[in-house]
Amino acid sequence: MIGPAATGTTLHGKPYVTPYAEESLDLPLAFEWAAEGPRLTYRDALPQEWMFGVLWARCGTAQEGKILWHMVHTLRQRRCMLKRLCRVCGKPATDPDTGRVCWILPSALADDFRSSWPTAHPPTCKAHVGEALTACPYLRREAPVVCTVGDYFPVGVLANLYGEDDGGRVVETRHQIAIGLDEFHLLPRALATQLIVQISDLQPAPQESRAW
Repeated sequence: MIGPAATGTTLHGKPYVTPYAEESLDLPLAFEWAAEGPRLTYRDALPQEWMFGVLWARCGTAQEGKILWHMVHTLRQRRCMLKRLCRVCGKPATDPDTGRVCWILPSALADDFRSSWPTAHPPTCKAHVGEALTACPYLRREAPVVCTVGDYFPVGVLANLYGEDDGGRVVETRHQIAIGLDEFHLLPRALATQLIVQISDLQPAPQESRAW
């Protein structure tokens, strides 16, 4: 499964987190009995397909076919979040001089730099901020602010919830909802498509470092 993108981006090159049509896979979902009760799984599940106590959507890695500009590749989005990589190029988004991570945020989130915020938008390296600001209609609507982030950590997932119908078939019951990693009553029924992190220690990007 490939889920909707946090932003609909049409950059000159294909952003790292944007999937191709050929990367969409069928998901052989089923329920199994685990220690905590019924748990969503794949009929041919592998142990590494769970992370943070939740099952993750499968995606191919062929990078072939039509580019799905308004979607997001689950595994590459998660990799960007966990490894602090740029959503456009897939390279490190951390400034080697300061150790801070470059991020583009809607002004509504960045108004109070003392606060911390949850987001499913991966960071953007300094080299690609200008291209992202120019090409992304979502960012233009939201009066974006370029920030640096001191730290962040996983707090939740965007996910679809599943149950079983009267015939025992696995059916989707909720689509693309935010679920906290501490919502243990929901995680066993969830299929995660994007990782949500809590960013903190926000600062406006230094004017002298703005190459955009």
